[in-house]
Amino acid sequence: MGVSNNFKIAIIGAGASGIFCATLLASLKIPLILFDKNKTLGKKLLATGNGHCNIHNKNLKHSYYQSTSFTPQEIQTILNNFDYFAFEKHCKKIGLFLECKDNGKIYPASSSAKSVINIFESLLKESHISLKLQEEILSLSYKEESFCLQSTQNSYTFSHVILACGSEASPKLGGSDKGLLLAQKLGLEILPTYPSLVPLKLNSIAINNLSGIKIKANITLKDDDATLFKTYDDILFTNYGVSGFGILDLSSYLHQAKNPKIILDLLPNFSSQQLEKSLIYLIKSYPNRSTKEILSGFIHPKLAQLLSENLKLKITNTKTIKHTIYTLKNLLLDSPSYYGFESAEVSGGGVSGNEISKQTFESKKFKNLYLIGEMLDIVGNRGGYNLAFAWASAWACTKAISTHLAQRGL
Repeated sequence: MGVSNNFKIAIIGAGASGIFCATLLASLKIPLILFDKNKTLGKKLLATGNGHCNIHNKNLKHSYYQSTSFTPQEIQTILNNFDYFAFEKHCKKIGLFLECKDNGKIYPASSSAKSVINIFESLLKESHISLKLQEEILSLSYKEESFCLQSTQNSYTFSHVILACGSEASPKLGGSDKGLLLAQKLGLEILPTYPSLVPLKLNSIAINNLSGIKIKANITLKDDDATLFKTYDDILFTNYGVSGFGILDLSSYLHQAKNPKIILDLLPNFSSQQLEKSLIYLIKSYPNRSTKEILSGFIHPKLAQLLSENLKLKITNTKTIKHTIYTLKNLLLDSPSYYGFESAEVSGGGVSGNEISKQTFESKKFKNLYLIGEMLDIVGNRGGYNLAFAWASAWACTKAISTHLAQRGL
């Protein structure tokens, strides 16, 4: 194997943050290599938004992110420094046009993730960036103010290294913990990782009978009596537990709970008083109707069957009506657990934010080492928030590197 010393910058990982960083640095005419162990660029990016690519969100707020090592103010500052409007301006410049859909979600005008990848591939080609696909970095060390990289095919020395290796979420799309292991071997603090934006498993066999049913409900995650998360959104019952948009967002908060439980308000548009009045009327007007039949006028018949048969709900008098109403407004899904990294869109945890400058994303321990994107201990809600952070961290890193090289006259 030969040794190459011609390149100044290495970017490890050709996911969203790595590709974006490479295209930004390319405009500075800085020699660099972009490495990735996969056969193609941006495999996870191609899958986002079910292939339509929910690329950003207009409504960037720190409250849509989870982290134990970034403060809310730090998150907001990072997002503000390269917000949607700055991103849109850059995209227009490179020929990628965007449109806003529901809830501030931003998509390419083509509604295709492939368009995004095609534009990035064109930029890389036009800039003559060296792209090393199917070349995994096995080791990374720091010696005499340079970084030594050993890959599956070669040895390299660089002045700057950018770790943009992603996370272990979605291994079928190339996700792994290899980048975190590189960072850990350098002595950087790695916070425990957990699946996020992921379906949840439930132990209840009865719930399996609801597989395929999707409803909208008030969904609350509690840890004993403390409320950790609350939303009104879709919940999809599956043969292993629950999924749907509301559950995916909730999953980002599950790691905070020691004794988690999910509470569903199945009828958020009905007050308890309205339900009581309606149920009293129904049992008086239709005394021969079963509890299942009465409940089917409010909720899905299979859900009505579950409540009446498995939970033994009855609607016969004032006492049983009150109990039924309480259950409809507080259905308990006990002991939820993650389905696993294989089904997760992203990962929480990762390299502690305390290891880097929150302005430049440069390592505090190693000069000219940068860490960006999903490797870091920050995870966003569904809706383009994780990609928004990927773009913002890549932009901050690139700005810092270009300033540094300009100061050195390079």
